Order: sequence, then C-alpha cells, then structure tokens
Amino acid sequence: MLEEKLGPSLPSFPLSIIHPLGPLFRHLPLALRRHLLYLRQNSRWGNFRNPRLWSEKMQWRILNDRRPALSWTADKLAHKEYVRETLKRSGMEGVLKFPEVYWVGTDIRDLQKYSHLLPPRWVLKPNHSSGRFKLIDSSKQAVNWEELIALGDRWAGRDEEEWMFGHWAYGEARHTLIVEERVGEGIEPDAEVKCWVYNGTLESFTLRHTLNTMKAVFDRSYARMSYSDDRELPHGVPTKFELIPIEIRDRMRAAAEMLVAQFDHARVDLFIENDQLWFNEISTYMRSGLGRITPADDRRRGELWVLPDLSAPDPNVDEWRALLGPLPKGSLQRSP
Repeated sequence: MLEEKLGPSLPSFPLSIIHPLGPLFRHLPLALRRHLLYLRQNSRWGNFRNPRLWSEKMQWRILNDRRPALSWTADKLAHKEYVRETLKRSGMEGVLKFPEVYWVGTDIRDLQKYSHLLPPRWVLKPNHSSGRFKLIDSSKQAVNWEELIALGDRWAGRDEEEWMFGHWAYGEARHTLIVEERVGEGIEPDAEVKCWVYNGTLESFTLRHTLNTMKAVFDRSYARMSYSDDRELPHGVPTKFELIPIEIRDRMRAAAEMLVAQFDHARVDLFIENDQLWFNEISTYMRSGLGRITPADDRRRGELWVLPDLSAPDPNVDEWRALLGPLPKGSLQRSP
C-alpha cells in the first residue's frame, strides 16, 4: 500500500558525505560517476565505449545521447501531448485514456487558492523527476497544505536525476509541478504494465499487480516468460494481464510500438483499471540501467538494443522542440 513516494533518503552522517546523494559525488566528471555507480551495483567495471550488455548500453545513452528526440522524454506533460497527438494522427484515438491534468505551477500556495475546485482524490508530482508522488484523498483525511507547500518547494528545483545521475533529458524538462486525476477508486489502479520496445518492436511486457511489488513478464505473443527473480508472481494463478480481453492486449501492443517507433529503445508505461488502458509515461532512463537484472536478461536485452547513429539527421527536430514550449501556470486547468 503506497500513498506517497517522496524521493530517495540519505544515510546518516558521516556516510552521507561520500554517498552518491551527498555533497561531493556530484562534482566528479559524469563518466567517472557512471563508472562508480555501475561498479557499486554490479561489483565490476562496465564497458561503456563498446557496450554489449543492456546495462552498459544504458550508460552509453546517459553519457552520449543528446539528440533532440530524447530531450522531451523526461517531461511528463510533454508525454501526454505527444501521445495524444500521435494516437490521433494514427487513427488510434481512444485506445488509451489519460489522467486529467488539473493544475500546473511551481508554488503550492497558488494551488491552495483553487482547492475548492479540486475533486477529493488527486495526485501531486513534479513534472521533471522520477519516483516522486503524493496521493491525496480529502474525503478521508484533510489536506495538510503546510506539508504540501514544503514538498512543492523542494520538488520544484533540480534533483538527483540531473546533478547526480546525469540524466540529460531531466535537465531539459520543464521544472514545474502538476496535479492530476487519480486513476481508479482504490489506492492504486488494478495493475501496471511496462511495454519494452526495441527499435520499434515490442519485446516483452512487465506486469505489476499494484499494492505489491511482485511481477510477471510476458513476451509479445502474451506467453508467460520466466522472470528469474524472487519477486516473480506465482505461476498457475491468472494475472490481470491474462484476464483482460486479447483485443485490448493487441491494442496495447500496437500503441506501444507506434508511440516509440522513433526510438532505439524506450518503454511505454500503462495502467490497467477495469479493463481500460490508461497512459502513465514514457521511460528512457529505466532505473538508470542500475536496477536488478539477471546476467541472462542483461545479455538478451543488450542484443535487442541497436544503438543509434548520433550524427544522423532528424527531420522531426522542430516537433521535439515544440513539446517543451511554454506552459500555462498558476491556475486550475479546469473545474472538475
């Protein structure tokens, strides 16, 4: 049961001084930071010049890829705009639902002025960060505006995605806060599905039943794959993914492949709620390439990922730049 995720926490002093989230690590050259983070996670050095493993190729992206096509991929509002318009142009409008954005701004004090227009249930998150959110349900508990103001003040600035991890696209994202609709009636939606796409072809789905961290993996034909991890959902009990109609799964696969066809590798994250697909976000720095992964999966995913030619011309540069245009701020976007 997860109602908030406020960002990483530091260990206590004196370890905090030399911890990657501490005051010293961020001043090291980015390449050295990435090598040290990789060594810390994998207990070995990685090959970032001629990478073969998936985890190594992610480090290559972080160190080298500064293409305009990547620039908007850490901006949550840009995700919504791009996905809506792309689905519409492709005749797939209606395949995905979108959480409605109620407010965009940098100061929660402004949001508080419009509190009477907000629905009871909503979620606060930064537009330019990862792993941070606060779920609100004023029908069960009064909103603690002082806490939210302090949280918003902290979230509105730069964080470890930029100054520690070196995730370039997070620095390009518009630094603002958003309040949006909560999906479903429970604490979380029924399930979360992550669609892994390589060079325009969906390779696998990762499913997480919400309210727990257990997972299941399916190939593009919806066959259950071995997850090789102690977090795997037990076999033999149908998952939410297997229970939804196959035509919905087909639409999910087609939409994911179409939405990130221009990327060498990206992930489309969706929610399932009452057999309806909801868009969540597009991911291009999946856990910084430092998450738990078996050696076999690291090799398999690495073979699937064909790195791009960074010097190749991009005819869509203007479209990517337009996605990071000015935003209306400081007022409720609609009356719920």
